Amino acid sequence: MLVVLFDPDTLLHQTVELLGSKLIPALESPKRLEAILKSLRISEHDVCTIRASSGDRGEGKARLFRVISESHHNGYLEHLRDVHDEWVSAGLIEQDGHVMPECFWLPTSTGKPMRPPRDPFARAGYYAFDMSSGIMSESYQAIIASANLAYEGTDMLSGFSVNASGSDVDTVLALCRPPGHHCDGRRAGGYCYINNAALAASTWRASHSDAQIGILDIDFHHGNGTQEIFYADPKVLYVSIHGEDEFPYYTGAEDECGIGAGEGANINFPLKVGSSVEEYMEKLEQALQHLLDFKPEFLIVSLGFDTYHSDPLGHFQIHTEDYATIAETIRRKLKDVPALILLEGGYVIEHLGANVLSFLKGWKSV
Repeated sequence: MLVVLFDPDTLLHQTVELLGSKLIPALESPKRLEAILKSLRISEHDVCTIRASSGDRGEGKARLFRVISESHHNGYLEHLRDVHDEWVSAGLIEQDGHVMPECFWLPTSTGKPMRPPRDPFARAGYYAFDMSSGIMSESYQAIIASANLAYEGTDMLSGFSVNASGSDVDTVLALCRPPGHHCDGRRAGGYCYINNAALAASTWRASHSDAQIGILDIDFHHGNGTQEIFYADPKVLYVSIHGEDEFPYYTGAEDECGIGAGEGANINFPLKVGSSVEEYMEKLEQALQHLLDFKPEFLIVSLGFDTYHSDPLGHFQIHTEDYATIAETIRRKLKDVPALILLEGGYVIEHLGANVLSFLKGWKSV
């Protein structure tokens, strides 16, 4: 059975970004999720609503934060929580303003370790790598709500969540927003603040400590954050199909294979922008074979719809009906593996709902 999870607080985050030379409302907006929900609510799929901000979940919240901190630096998490209030108190912005970085941390030859600046204005650039991840007054509430969906979804698949309707739940679609795969545990970027895939892996390991975990990233953009977090981890196989030489520009090459014990557990399939669906499916088959050989006990799918043929931030020649084929192919190959599907990118709002329904149709057809 497939379950869809949603938290209304994920709609609260609405910030700005510097795209090209223009400061604009961020393309990663609440309208994305609203379009998906509209389509789901007139489909056969039920949407299960849960709220991280619910007042009676003290122990659950404590566990959530413990799990997040396994892959995210405490100073970074405190920054996400506090920086907007700090900027308002310092008179840097008004209450309705947005935190945006000015100067980024750069590696130097001094050998000095990374350390956050004392000035809260400067810290915004220490804890970010681009200017597409602004922070407004309600961003943190939405960030935690998004992370909680990954946490709750994983618990549901593990059989530990009170929200589970039975042991027949084998797939959870978590409508995470903001997305997560660009966050490396210490920096925001690419609209991402907490890496939901890493959080899900930590949640699964809490009850399956020695499990093999597979992550299939099919967002158009390389998941630099997920790669970084698991680059030396032999128990997590990260496989990504993404646009070649596209954002985040400095990661995603084929020769990035992992280090130390994790060597061979990181596999990238860069694909030229505008590639045909046939070329895409060829890469997908190769990616799935690697996952099959790895024999994962838990599958995380970082699902982006910015692969759509008219997406403004990057595309392949993939149309709505192709998402059903992609989903069916993944599920048929890995049909006995519990799967958490995490929403990542996708910015053609008028087609986003139909694309999600197409993917779910293919997934459930197996």
